[in-house]
Amino acid sequence: MGEEKFVNSFNERQSYIITQGQGIYLSGNPVKTENFSIQKTLRNGGKIRFKIRYSAELQGFCLLEIFLMRAQNRTLTAGMTIPNSGSTASFQEQEQEFGIWEPEDYYFFFKMSSNNGKFYIENYQLYWSNN
Repeated sequence: MGEEKFVNSFNERQSYIITQGQGIYLSGNPVKTENFSIQKTLRNGGKIRFKIRYSAELQGFCLLEIFLMRAQNRTLTAGMTIPNSGSTASFQEQEQEFGIWEPEDYYFFFKMSSNNGKFYIENYQLYWSNN
């Protein structure tokens, strides 16, 4: 997926979407995304952020785990863990900075810490911004 550039003229924030996805259902089985290439890293300055919007229907405590993996050797580069109690959660949004230093191919791996319900990932986005 190519990088998409967008500019917020109010504060001159420049951002590039590295990858994005939508419509992922998790109910016990992990999901691996397609590989994507990251060219603009922290070596270029700025920040790399991961943003996710999701909902949950759970019968007990469960973590939504997101792992950014290097495609070449399948090693963990960055991750995010979101705790959820045993209930129904309407759409929630979370955002976190990721420390990505190497330009190469990556993929996301989404999983649940236990098989006691389901998550719906409405959308996610990994992007670089100059501030």
